[in-house]
Amino acid sequence: MMEFCAEVEKKIKTKEDLIFYLKEIDLASELILKNGEKTVFEKLENKISRDLLDILLKLEKEKKEEFQDSKQQALFFELLKNHLLSLPQVKIEIAFSPDDLTILKISRWFEKELGKKVVLELKVNTRVIGGAIVEYKGKLIDFSLVKEIKKMKINNLEELINGH
Repeated sequence: MMEFCAEVEKKIKTKEDLIFYLKEIDLASELILKNGEKTVFEKLENKISRDLLDILLKLEKEKKEEFQDSKQQALFFELLKNHLLSLPQVKIEIAFSPDDLTILKISRWFEKELGKKVVLELKVNTRVIGGAIVEYKGKLIDFSLVKEIKKMKINNLEELINGH
């Protein structure tokens, strides 16, 4: 079942994606419990995202015995939610609103550097000017250009005060 969790995980790059899929999972779980003997497709078609529906249909096809009744399906959804909620989050403040390709590149970079999937919580802060302010596991690192500019101003002010 974890391979199907990993398929959903691949769809998630940002905290917004995570929230979207958690809501979709809640909805799918509710609909599956409500609609008795119907197939997964009949229960969920046009009610959840196509991406998630395709993954669930693949799960139903490949793991029929493990995914045949509503209780097993509800357990899978709970497993999936817990897995997604356990993904580490990285908060990033940058000066611009990144497009999807930039988000993908940032996500892949963190995945490569940390050796695991992370969820990006992006915040646009124009005062950063360039670079980024990154928080991971409670540790904040300021790679922003504004930090460097402030350092230069302080150094220049000290030079003026000291007469250099």
